[in-house]
Amino acid sequence: MSSSNGPENANLTPTQRRQHVLELLETQEAVSVSELADHFAVSLVTVRNDLSELARQGLVARVRGGARTLQRGHSELRFDIRLRLQSGEKRAIARAASALVEDGEAIALDCSTSAYYLARELRERKELVVVTNGLLIAEALADAAGISVVVIGGMLRAAAMSTVGDLAVEVLRHTHISKGFFGVRGVSLERGLMDLNPDEVRIKRELAAACEQVVGIFDHTKWARAGLLSFAPTERVAAIVTDSGAPDELVDAWRARGVEVTTAEPERSLRQGPDRPRRVRGPNSGLSDRVAAEREQG
Repeated sequence: MSSSNGPENANLTPTQRRQHVLELLETQEAVSVSELADHFAVSLVTVRNDLSELARQGLVARVRGGARTLQRGHSELRFDIRLRLQSGEKRAIARAASALVEDGEAIALDCSTSAYYLARELRERKELVVVTNGLLIAEALADAAGISVVVIGGMLRAAAMSTVGDLAVEVLRHTHISKGFFGVRGVSLERGLMDLNPDEVRIKRELAAACEQVVGIFDHTKWARAGLLSFAPTERVAAIVTDSGAPDELVDAWRARGVEVTTAEPERSLRQGPDRPRRVRGPNSGLSDRVAAEREQG
């Protein structure tokens, strides 16, 4: 973690600081109190209070001198936690990506949080068929009158609230889809769109193979990350929808490869919190519901 504390990290509210800690733990195993104090330009006591609150809510594990992710190594935060990260950017991306969807199409949405926000943008569409392995994506569209939802069967992955496995793969090999929209854990000109979990990567590969066009939907934080496995090579990516914080040089590089890249501008008012799934919930998800509702205090 960089020790610099630029203007983007100063004067953050407790909620914003704690969300940023969760974002840091998406890409590293642990954070230290001293580094966070320098990063946010706050006192050590303030950082300790932040970490203690996150630990109380079951979001991090407190260790001597800092905090670590609850799962070591390449951890995967629960869906309900990830839904809160970069929520304003994801909403803007979803609105821009929805313009690529036409009534009467068959599309695929993976189980990513970006796809969840896109699903909510599509609720008023007509004669749309949505194929997904995301249970919360299906739930978001369950009562949309003009949309037929095809849920791919398989084994439940609670962390992502998704289905994976051979049953899902077999169904996809006999399915034809116009466009597929995919979130990522990392992106590379050499390796394309990438994710971490091997089971999810296998489903994403089959979903992408069934689509005429592959569209990446991800926020600016994913551009600097490297995933473990590629599920869509660069030559299969027709378009990317991201937010305006994406690095210009990487956006230009993808455009030079013939990929249409759209950068959406988040509205400031949309940075406050996510739309939450209403019924289907992951294990212990109630522990993190208090993050958005916590009182702003020093």
